[in-house]
Amino acid sequence: MTIDNEITDNVSAPKQEEKPISGKKDNGSKKKTSGLNTVVRQVGFAFLFFLLGALIVGLVLYLPTNSDLKAAEAELDRLYPIESDYADLVVEHERIGEQRIVYKILANASQMHVALVNEDKNRITQYLGYIEDDLENLSIADFPEITGSLQEQLDKVADKRLSDDEGAIEALQLFQNDLLLLIDNLE
Repeated sequence: MTIDNEITDNVSAPKQEEKPISGKKDNGSKKKTSGLNTVVRQVGFAFLFFLLGALIVGLVLYLPTNSDLKAAEAELDRLYPIESDYADLVVEHERIGEQRIVYKILANASQMHVALVNEDKNRITQYLGYIEDDLENLSIADFPEITGSLQEQLDKVADKRLSDDEGAIEALQLFQNDLLLLIDNLE
């Protein structure tokens, strides 16, 4: 054999490593360990992906809702004073409405006074009707009995207008005085 053949024989023939002979099986335990590691690794990845997904969904849902909530709270903070002002304005509007009706009744009573002095029966009847309509529309929460009292005084004026002009004028003057007192109490 030449050197060339020896090199070729050495290169072409792979050497087999010698395995130590022992009584234990290494193949089975390695498979169990690697299988257990694979399962643990897969469960870990699944749990990690679950947490990441939950985090993404939570952020996608939470952040816009949180910003909407803050915007709504800011809007409420802006509206609370407006609501308070509105409630005050409603009360003021009701009071002004009451005053307007009382002033209208007083103006019609003054016109009726002129008609009584001039003994103009048509105008007396006309203004009496206007005053009665306005008294029906008058509702004052602070003085609920005042409407009935004013209606009684107006009935006295209506009873006396046909027979006693002086008595009707005096009753109308008392009616007007009570209206002026009511106006003072409404302010």
